Amino acid sequence: MRPESTSITFNPILAQLLHEYDIEKAAAKFIGRKVAPIFRSPSSTGEYPIMNRENFKKRTPDDRAPDGSYNRITGEFGKGSFATDEHALEGRVDRRMRQRYSSLFDAKAVRASQVWFQALLNHEYRVHALLDGGGFTNTNVTTAWSTVASAVPLNDIDTGIEALEDNCGCNPEDISLVIPRADFRELNRVTQIVDKVKYTYPGEQPSKLSAQQIAAMLGIKEVIVARSSHDTKEEGVTESMSQIWTAGVMYLMVLAEEGDDLSEPSAARTIIWDQYESGLPGAYDYPEESTNADIVRAGMDSDEVLVGETDLFVYKLTNT
Repeated sequence: MRPESTSITFNPILAQLLHEYDIEKAAAKFIGRKVAPIFRSPSSTGEYPIMNRENFKKRTPDDRAPDGSYNRITGEFGKGSFATDEHALEGRVDRRMRQRYSSLFDAKAVRASQVWFQALLNHEYRVHALLDGGGFTNTNVTTAWSTVASAVPLNDIDTGIEALEDNCGCNPEDISLVIPRADFRELNRVTQIVDKVKYTYPGEQPSKLSAQQIAAMLGIKEVIVARSSHDTKEEGVTESMSQIWTAGVMYLMVLAEEGDDLSEPSAARTIIWDQYESGLPGAYDYPEESTNADIVRAGMDSDEVLVGETDLFVYKLTNT
């Protein structure tokens, strides 16, 4: 990696590379790993059983018939499948340049951080695309939350929670709310929420509730605020930052924890073929002797999948 201009003079007193972009904090905003929890598979393809909800939701009379027989439950099960694809990015590190500026920064570490971050960014996009194209029923809120005086987000969300309870037998404590940054901001301004705060936090009345406080108010597992963004313009063009998760679209979801078995209900999963090193993404390097360089790579062999029938583990709220 070379400096952008030959006129730049490095100061050896500056022992740490100054980043214009805080990649660690930016990476912490990615929610793909929460929305599609990781399950590590020893193989790249496979199937898993899904017990159909009709086996449990419909009532079958249990009265003994006059001939001494009883109703028999047959029941069926479905199955899901996955097939992982390899996603990876590489970066080249010239050994001469690395040695030349080694007193200032580690060029290999910097290049590795670039490909690592880009791999995470791409995973975030795949998870968002998975939900965006999931075919879920769009349920409009009663009144747009931007109409702060008359919007009723607590009612809107409660309706969704109850729908999921009926659909899959879960409890409110099993449900997470995935909400874009703009909608979370609007939620905090709605009069119904502000009035609720007066009684939830008497004498304190915080001006803005945290995600944890909103989750406690709703009685659900977690509120996951989507804040990730990226520049949508090509290199050399004035940047245009855009949020990855679309404002005005939220999801109430039943989500497993990372590492939970596939039998644990979860609306989405990231199934990893566990051939890379631990971590998401995995990263390693290898020499490129023909150019006296090292190549660093970061990536994953994954399939992001929706689990179960449409609307079973997901309730989609729109037009907030």
